[in-house]
Amino acid sequence: FHLATAGVVTGMRRLDTIANNLANAQTVGCKADYLNLEARRAENLENGGLYHDANRALDALGGGKLFKPPGIDLRQGALRQTNRDLDIALEGDGFLVVQNPAVSGTRDAFVTRAGELVRDKDNRLALAGSGALVQGIAGNPIVLDSEDPDLVIAADGRVFQSDNEIGRLAIVMPADMANLRKEGRDLMRILGGQTVAAPSDTAVKQGALEDSTVDPVLALADLVKVSRGIEFSTKLMQYQDQMMGKLVDVFGRFS
Repeated sequence: FHLATAGVVTGMRRLDTIANNLANAQTVGCKADYLNLEARRAENLENGGLYHDANRALDALGGGKLFKPPGIDLRQGALRQTNRDLDIALEGDGFLVVQNPAVSGTRDAFVTRAGELVRDKDNRLALAGSGALVQGIAGNPIVLDSEDPDLVIAADGRVFQSDNEIGRLAIVMPADMANLRKEGRDLMRILGGQTVAAPSDTAVKQGALEDSTVDPVLALADLVKVSRGIEFSTKLMQYQDQMMGKLVDVFGRFS
């Protein structure tokens, strides 16, 4: 019964992950999530055999599933040409550094792969989705000249207006990929804020956007498969419950 219950719980977690991926199938720069779990050992084994009266047979059944933070599929998404000067895509590993106005007083760094940019009211480069300001290598927002409509963003991240360099995009990688977390919408968080420079072959493509890594067809197929698995586990729980009821009913007559 408990193994079937663990199957239902795991299936529900998978459904949540798939549903979130499907909801972001059209989100610029979105990286798909995947369920990250491992088999949990029985409590007695986790504590190094602390309990001397433990049942070895029960220990062998395990302790269910241990859910970890969702993994992130960091594969390169397809680049889609838009020919819009404020659209950029990263080709290769790395993230744009942004300032998250909703969070203050933290050492965590905020990054994104969503390159759909706009000018805010102060002519600073910002994300179209969340409004977070895009940072330059000096740690400050990149401020554009409001009187100059010309804008060129080079492959190395340098930003030009009328041949004048006005800044350079900060493109980084987490020092430890295990510290990368989804923050919501178009942002990710690097716990602790420790970053390193992106690889030298990472290039900025102006006039293009990176599509989501979510494949809607595969996600829908997974949705059906997981739903059937939950249905099977639920029926198994019902069957075991019925068998236990009959067992109690039969043996109760002789007590």
